[in-house]
Amino acid sequence: MPKAETVSLADAIRASVPKTVVRSVRWWHSLPTEVVDELNAVRDDFHHGRLPNNKSALARAIVEHLHARKLSDVRQQGVLAWLNEKA
Repeated sequence: MPKAETVSLADAIRASVPKTVVRSVRWWHSLPTEVVDELNAVRDDFHHGRLPNNKSALARAIVEHLHARKLSDVRQQGVLAWLNEKA
């Protein structure tokens, strides 16, 4: 019976790393352009003080409406990160 070849842990890890970087698409990149435009307008309103200063409540509202319209399955953390970005 042939002896099983033993690969070191380090070599196994090195071999399992993909040769190219695989990046996931940001959640808003899969939305229609007109929806992204509306979301950007809401984010601008928030940044300019035209909405109450409650980022978590805004993120929850965005998630709720995106889910209800079956536009995205994004979660609140993803929307919060997006809200933190300056347009």
